[in-house]
Amino acid sequence: MSSYRIISEVSKLLKQTLWNGFDGDAALTQHVPDRESIVLINPGENPSQVRRISLWLYQVQENEFLRNKPKSREANDDTRVRYPALPLNLFYLLTPSTNDVVGDQLVLGRSMQIFHDNAILRLENPDEPAEAEELRITMCQRDLRELAEVWEALQQPYRLSVCYEVRVPRIASLRTERVQRVEDRTFGFEENETGALR
Repeated sequence: MSSYRIISEVSKLLKQTLWNGFDGDAALTQHVPDRESIVLINPGENPSQVRRISLWLYQVQENEFLRNKPKSREANDDTRVRYPALPLNLFYLLTPSTNDVVGDQLVLGRSMQIFHDNAILRLENPDEPAEAEELRITMCQRDLRELAEVWEALQQPYRLSVCYEVRVPRIASLRTERVQRVEDRTFGFEENETGALR
């Protein structure tokens, strides 16, 4: 589990994964010439010739299946328990912006191939080098109406784009609680009305 920095670390990892797939392919690097051409801002912000592809984190949700995990004992202090981590689902909008229809389709196709081939990524934890987050990347099933609503919220005309969901980065809780250790237990038996022990 990671600190609050994990959201930005996930975004940087996705950006680097895309660039690793583009680098060295002349058909793509004419549209995405360098790593800095992959930006993490929303696709409607500050249009310029420099931007080639936008990978924008547009929604963050708590993962509903992992949010009720129990508290866990601290590794070096069995009198304390730590509250469970906050599990997240991150939603990204990937939008090519090459100023060329064919270029947009090439970049989009390669981006989809990259994320399909790297559907599971490991994110090293700088706080705990022995631990790593396992991230799963899936394409979101968004219909045209749902995508159009995203673009409408940006006050931009609809453009070719695709959504991805990344599960499950977790933000470790800093909240702990002291618990009492069970020192001893006693057992007793007594007869009920029928004479049987209980």
